[in-house]
Amino acid sequence: MPLQSSISKMGREVEAINISKAATTTNLFYLFFHGGKAAVIPFLTLFFRLIGLSALEAGGLIAAKTITGLIWAPLWARCATAYSRHRLVLTFSLFMMMVTYLSFPALYTQLAKPEHCWKVSDNGTVSMTPPMEQVGSAVTPAPSFAPPTTTPPTTAAEQTHSTSPPTAAPPELQTQTPAPTEKNEEPDDQESSETPPLETEVEETATIPSAAGVTPGEEIKSVPPSSSSEEFSEDFLDQTRALLKRMNLTPEDLVNMHDLGLTPEQLKGLSEILQKEEGGSSLPQMRKRSVSARREVHHLVKRAWTVEDVKEKLRSIQSTLQKDRVLLFLVLLAILVGGEIFASPVEKVADDSWFDFLNRIDDLERYGQQRFWGSIAFVLIPIVVTVAVDHTPCFLPYHIHHYLIHFYIFAVLLAAALIVSCWYPVPPPANGKYNSKICKGLRIICCDGRGFLFTLTLLITGMVYAASHNFLFWRIQNLGGSETTMGLCVAIGSFAEIPMLLFSGKFVKKLGNCWAVSLSLMILTLRVLYYAYVPNAWAILPVELAHGITHTALWFAILSYDDFNIGAAIDRSLRSILSSFYFGFGFSVGSIVAGYVFDTYGDSALFLGCSVVTGGWCILFSVVQKCLPKKEKVRYIKLLRSDSDNSEDEDDDWLEMALKDH
Repeated sequence: MPLQSSISKMGREVEAINISKAATTTNLFYLFFHGGKAAVIPFLTLFFRLIGLSALEAGGLIAAKTITGLIWAPLWARCATAYSRHRLVLTFSLFMMMVTYLSFPALYTQLAKPEHCWKVSDNGTVSMTPPMEQVGSAVTPAPSFAPPTTTPPTTAAEQTHSTSPPTAAPPELQTQTPAPTEKNEEPDDQESSETPPLETEVEETATIPSAAGVTPGEEIKSVPPSSSSEEFSEDFLDQTRALLKRMNLTPEDLVNMHDLGLTPEQLKGLSEILQKEEGGSSLPQMRKRSVSARREVHHLVKRAWTVEDVKEKLRSIQSTLQKDRVLLFLVLLAILVGGEIFASPVEKVADDSWFDFLNRIDDLERYGQQRFWGSIAFVLIPIVVTVAVDHTPCFLPYHIHHYLIHFYIFAVLLAAALIVSCWYPVPPPANGKYNSKICKGLRIICCDGRGFLFTLTLLITGMVYAASHNFLFWRIQNLGGSETTMGLCVAIGSFAEIPMLLFSGKFVKKLGNCWAVSLSLMILTLRVLYYAYVPNAWAILPVELAHGITHTALWFAILSYDDFNIGAAIDRSLRSILSSFYFGFGFSVGSIVAGYVFDTYGDSALFLGCSVVTGGWCILFSVVQKCLPKKEKVRYIKLLRSDSDNSEDEDDDWLEMALKDH
């Protein structure tokens, strides 16, 4: 009876777990998360080129991001497992990833210039063009400029300047002639040393000072005096009276209102005129009413100057970043590294949680199916994003560059993944101490000749993959291709992985692990060589179908190597080590080297060099693996024959196959 009750209790616990719901949640998470990655990560180096970084600087940023993730992702994953906080770490990392990459649009807003818009000419050269708003600016003045004066110019230089659209007058024209100046900034944003004398102005728009707390947009338009402080127009006096009445101030307060654009003598004269008109009898009452108003004005003046100081500092930072590319590189480096410290464990924590969840309920057959939805996201999202970018104007409303659509779609998809992560299936608290199998996995790799060759192969191919991932789109851009071509490259490559996932087993079984790797290396050599001599951007698309062999089949051939399949825990540790060599060390070193070669020798030389490296390693790998002695397989049944006399009647492979199944 106790045994039956415990079995029924276990059955109720298993039934309480809705496996279908957990699998659906996991699939949705992978779809949204990888969709967000597909919208930004393949095109991140294009953003670096857009803001003016070189290929070496872009490669350095990607390398720093990769190394940071390589270090911090396992640490966060271990903490999540040790303290059973998988879901908390997952949601926090997703949030930090969103914050990190959404800081780039804000940074570009500070760096945006009208000429920052890519245009590819018919001969294939890449140039910068003004935004759509500036087309036809010769006949349509910008709305922020003051109306042009009707006074005819007196010199030839002024005649030439008057035929152009209203812009800021050069400093020499402002000092040599009393012609009216045209401003493209608000008066309170200019330094007093740069403001022309009032005697040279014929007409001016004096903005009501923000320091006095008046609602922005209200203006006092008048003709201020030219020499004497007594010569004020009636219109100017009426508007000043209305201003004082609305602000509940006295004429004496005019002396402290320097933002009106008048000199201290003129303010004093204006105050005296208005005091005479008001009369002496009402002046004490107005003084009493203005005590509280003065305090409020003083507070508002302090606040306004604080806001102006912040704006001035932002403009100073913007100007510095535009001029100092080293500082811009350091700012981007700090954003990427700081964000990657917290955002890197998303994939590892999600993968570990799902594996442990399935392992606890003995349903590991489902593990791996979630990656299919990630591949679907990489097939669909890049096409949607790049088509949206190519079919929108260079600058959207509010001067938003159309490239930033990548980041906005990324934010939407990652927000959906963040919501789904609140219900992401996590395993129950682990019993016992966390045991790492990394050291044992390293011993297996280093003590096996073919395993060591496979690891070096992943290191070299990771370097080549970094060159293709980071700078293939720069090559397409130089050939005159659009972003749609780039999106199709990502989509076709991801689509080619799907059938290879189904037929990799037969492919490797037919050729063997080593010769399957050799064939993948040979095709990779031809693929990158084709990049070096491709005639136009669209011709790159067919060769992207080879990605299924050069990437998916290569990985399957290495991971299916017999010595890399010992047990579930060891296998996962081995895969982590191999992934570190490919996506970690190889990718980071390849990013820096590829950036240097691209800047120094050009894009064609980069891919030609990659083909030489992979071709040479393909030959060397084939020769060395052929010379290595074949390792005799130890069949577990031979160990049993020493203890059993009737073992001949048993199936020789039963124990070996049983261990492999688990």
